[in-house]
Amino acid sequence: MLALLMPCRIEIVEPFTRLRSFDADDTPDGIEVLLRAVNSLDNPGLMIVGSVRVELFEYVPASANQKGTRVEYWTVDLSSVSQQRKHWNRLTQMYEFRLGVDRASIPGAGRYVLAVTYTTPLGEHLTDEYVLEELRAVPGS
Repeated sequence: MLALLMPCRIEIVEPFTRLRSFDADDTPDGIEVLLRAVNSLDNPGLMIVGSVRVELFEYVPASANQKGTRVEYWTVDLSSVSQQRKHWNRLTQMYEFRLGVDRASIPGAGRYVLAVTYTTPLGEHLTDEYVLEELRAVPGS
């Protein structure tokens, strides 16, 4: 019964995960990642405890493994109440991560691979990947 409540996969919410400007200009200075956890009954909106690692890789076209060189990574701790409040959106029932990017350290490719790994308190890993297109950034809110 407990297994039905535990997440069996995580999903990067693709339409809303994007390069983004977190200020008033159009220059991307970060990535907004929306992430949801889903249980074995396909019910989304589960809260998770543990850590989330987000990695940004160069995109390798025409390859079975599209992940090239890792260009940036972030680790988000979700083990405290304050961290849960900071990243959990009660309305969408998803986690929202605003991750700053040093544009000078990232190659000017048109595509990247975004990989997310959730590590449970039991040491299990759930992963998802998304090919991120570098389009004009969404202006900050």
